[in-house]
Amino acid sequence: MDSSIGKHSRLKTIFHDSDSAFVVAFDHGILMGPINGIQDISSSVKNVVLGNPDAIQLTPPIAKILSENFLGRNSPSLIARLDTSNLWRSTPPPKNGYYTDLFSVKDAVRLDADAVVTYLLVGFENDYDEANNIKILSNIAHEAHDYGMPLIIEPLGISKGSQVVRDKKIISLAVRMATEIGADLLKVDYTGDKTSFGEILNSTTCPVLIRGGPKTKTVEDSLNMVLDSLDLGAKGIVFGRNIWQSSDSTMTTQIYSNFIHRKITIEEAIKQLSD
Repeated sequence: MDSSIGKHSRLKTIFHDSDSAFVVAFDHGILMGPINGIQDISSSVKNVVLGNPDAIQLTPPIAKILSENFLGRNSPSLIARLDTSNLWRSTPPPKNGYYTDLFSVKDAVRLDADAVVTYLLVGFENDYDEANNIKILSNIAHEAHDYGMPLIIEPLGISKGSQVVRDKKIISLAVRMATEIGADLLKVDYTGDKTSFGEILNSTTCPVLIRGGPKTKTVEDSLNMVLDSLDLGAKGIVFGRNIWQSSDSTMTTQIYSNFIHRKITIEEAIKQLSD
């Protein structure tokens, strides 16, 4: 089969014939361990799947264990995480920080995944580490093309021990680098204001999904970020902690899905959460 046909088919599955996608990420354990909300990963994923997200993001070994969540006609798509880093870990803190690939596109194909996701990290203390990251992504991009597998790149500014670096210039640089490497989709931090984020969207030819990052102070803060991003042309969200660290992850998933796909208002979403 022509690899471009396979890629188109997989992307269509993730977006479910919609113009936006709602992905829930569960790959935090390899970065942060069993943090609140994913100590029991099996139950956590099952509860979110009941809320009908478009896709679930997992490492291949966990996806294999939880494969029953992806077998039904209306099941979510699987997005496979291929790499990791310890730069965000607080305990024990990284000495220098590392980035490495762990899994291959072939591993994702074996699981019938619909996309793979990788980090592009900008801001290493050592230039060699950044070059190594770029080389790994280049190899993954070539393998993904051969298999017709969509490649999602997560371009991030980094600072050792920091959760999020939302420097607009660094995000803009990383987004363009990821585009040039060969991403099919990007998973990007919202910069905090519509003007700068609109400029970033205009600087790439790739559809952009918004990265949730750490749990926001309020649901309204999160929904406003999503609304601003979608208004500017973003094509969906990839959220984790804002979903499975909520008091009712099934309900929260359903409400975010309705917000993305049915275009309910922020007021309606908050009311449903409080009912």
